[in-house]
Amino acid sequence: YLYLDNVLPNTGVEFGQVHRPWIDYEEHNGWAFRSISKVFVEEKNGGHLTNSADRGINFKTKLDYFSSELGVFNGEGYHNEEDGESLSGEWRLTAHILGTGRKKAKSSVQYANISFFGQQNQESNKHKNEDLNWYGVHAVYNQPEFLLSAQYIDVTDANDVYRGSGYSINGEYRVAHRWNLLGKYDYFEMDSDSTEKKRAIAGVAYEYNHNVEFILNYLKEG
Repeated sequence: YLYLDNVLPNTGVEFGQVHRPWIDYEEHNGWAFRSISKVFVEEKNGGHLTNSADRGINFKTKLDYFSSELGVFNGEGYHNEEDGESLSGEWRLTAHILGTGRKKAKSSVQYANISFFGQQNQESNKHKNEDLNWYGVHAVYNQPEFLLSAQYIDVTDANDVYRGSGYSINGEYRVAHRWNLLGKYDYFEMDSDSTEKKRAIAGVAYEYNHNVEFILNYLKEG
């Protein structure tokens, strides 16, 4: 992909095989352990609605108290064959309550964000020739000692394989220099048959250096 910065005021644009609006944001602001578990909207035992990249164009705006990503994509994602007939409008709108919207999220920085995100997908092969429309809300608070994050997603118009709603919560507690306790719980209920998908993670992480981190975790799915 190609990224051009400030093509509009405070706004850059990505085009090609680009980041989708939500997953890249969450893994850098709310759930830093995608190496052991995908985020809620992409995890098979969670929402299982989307993936991290697709062909399209994505406009990224950054201000102190607001950031956003607004894009149009081919809708199939990089895992699936593109039929050239479907489009997906996708978005993330984030309020940065403490004015950190221009800064890179770090565990040592205090920030508090609230986001509204989602997708409007036209009929496609991946979704069995039906629409897939969903939205979510997400809140995260971080300070050097800990992080707390929670979200809710609702799949309003989709094939029975996808339609439902659920929530995810996760947290970190930084017990000592380089040491971190982590936990995550996902819950998603299918509308078609009230099937409940549950997932719990607990673990401990040690940051050996800037490039290497060791993580020991327990995962339970039900």
